[in-house]
Amino acid sequence: MTYVVYATFVKRDIEILEKEYQVSKYHFNSANKFLLPFVFFKQFFYLLFHVYKYKCLVIQSAGYVSFSPVLFGKLFRKKVIIIAIGTDCAKLPEINYGAHIKPILAWFTNFSFKNCSLILPVHKSLEKSNYTYLDVKFPKQGIRNFVPNIKTPIKEMVNGYDTQKWQILEGKRMDNSFLTVSFALNKVGYYRKGIDLIVAMAKKFPHYKFTIVGQVILQEDCPKNVTLIKNVPQTELLKIYNQHQYYFQLSMFEGFPNALCEAMLCGCIPIGSNVAGIPDIIGNAGYILKKKNENDLFNLIKNISDSKINTADSRKQIVENFPLKRRESEFLNWCNAKQNIIASKKTI
Repeated sequence: MTYVVYATFVKRDIEILEKEYQVSKYHFNSANKFLLPFVFFKQFFYLLFHVYKYKCLVIQSAGYVSFSPVLFGKLFRKKVIIIAIGTDCAKLPEINYGAHIKPILAWFTNFSFKNCSLILPVHKSLEKSNYTYLDVKFPKQGIRNFVPNIKTPIKEMVNGYDTQKWQILEGKRMDNSFLTVSFALNKVGYYRKGIDLIVAMAKKFPHYKFTIVGQVILQEDCPKNVTLIKNVPQTELLKIYNQHQYYFQLSMFEGFPNALCEAMLCGCIPIGSNVAGIPDIIGNAGYILKKKNENDLFNLIKNISDSKINTADSRKQIVENFPLKRRESEFLNWCNAKQNIIASKKTI
């Protein structure tokens, strides 16, 4: 398993694979771009001396991280699976997001997609979709729009969640309380994650409570009714979810956001943007902001007290559609599939 960041979803997938396999973890540390040639060199020689012992190479996201594994997979006839997570399927220069806005990175990404054995996007929209949340230069998003005539099999494999870990706890939630869990350390991240909309709503609803958990730097003065909380352990996050009525996922692009699903399992009623997997995650158990528009969001919140959606509805939506067992079953099935069923027949 090769990854750039050892995130919770990476750890989850490793734990799934360990049910049937011995798994080696490889960290492709590309945080410092000046050291990227050294990182490539190190990965190349690791694979040169170790690839023979692996049945399958799994990469979390396409890009620089996937080039050498795909190359060695072709040369040594090994199954190579890329889990497409979002940024590798997007091209949104308006928010400086997506692997395809940078020509060199786009080449590495496309090479990887074309020459791997199987692509498992976390949502079908990452295969091909039409972006309507904003007016953008490239409304056609997804792998098939950026890699025309691609022959690699693409199969949706949605994220899955531990329904026992994320529970509705006893106790009263704060009235008119709204929560988001995010990461935004610069101006681009601030707007891409929709933090600007949350701050705007806090100003329009001064008697409501708004909470932002995570590493977020506001780009404007913090309203008095906004509480900022640094990263917390998941046990504490469970309590925070259960203290709030509503959860915001107002990202301008997000493949399949984990925090949204965790919050829904804890009974938060979701309010999400009309991008990628968010509408399918929410279903009929919450609200979708069709366009990024402050007035539309204001009207939605103003009338939300009339809602007939409850905490049980939110939890049921995730329990029935996105349990961890579903991802576990699908992931192991694809890893166990015969090589000649899914292998790409192209040559480099």
